[in-house]
Amino acid sequence: MLLISGTEVGQRVAQHQAVIEAAGRAGASLVYTSAPKASTSALVLAPDHKATEELLEQSGLTYTVLRNNWYTENYADTIRQAVSTGTIMTSAGNGKVASATRADYAEAAAVVLLSDAHDGEILELGGDEPWDFEELAATISAISGNHVTVNHLTTDEHRAALKGFGLDDGTAGFVAALDANIAAGLLAESDGTLSRLIGRPTTTLRQYVGELTMPTG
Repeated sequence: MLLISGTEVGQRVAQHQAVIEAAGRAGASLVYTSAPKASTSALVLAPDHKATEELLEQSGLTYTVLRNNWYTENYADTIRQAVSTGTIMTSAGNGKVASATRADYAEAAAVVLLSDAHDGEILELGGDEPWDFEELAATISAISGNHVTVNHLTTDEHRAALKGFGLDDGTAGFVAALDANIAAGLLAESDGTLSRLIGRPTTTLRQYVGELTMPTG
């Protein structure tokens, strides 16, 4: 059984527990999509994943943990807006993101689901080429033909700007906290496990930006 982590931050542990219990009743093994270094990371999203991994450890199930790094698709709106506005707003500094696409992570999950070779393992998965926001801007510029610059803000400035755009205080704080995590290097690491699992290089930032901004067909 593949348990893709839920989207309701703060409610996910109870939701995940329900799935783990169902897997136990069904006698199924389980593959769970977690977060990078979930058991030790200060990443704002880590606590739910850490708690779920602890539930798995206590469950008696055969399981594998896929600690997925960031999804490149998280920046789809940022990329589209950059093409039209010529700027990217961030408080991530020069922090890098070892992102990969949903297709990359899905392929890895399929490999693990179709074999028992990774039973009991915790796999740290990320893209082969970590990038920062200056690299993102340069990539968008090169592909779209529109010059894109990065507006570097402090965390407080970022939060205030997001609230000015209409986000509520909680959401603005959460987004700014994620950028602070990136600035601290919490999403920067990749050891090549993902590409080894899927038997090919992960999708590059350039490939993704090209497909997003210059679709064919």
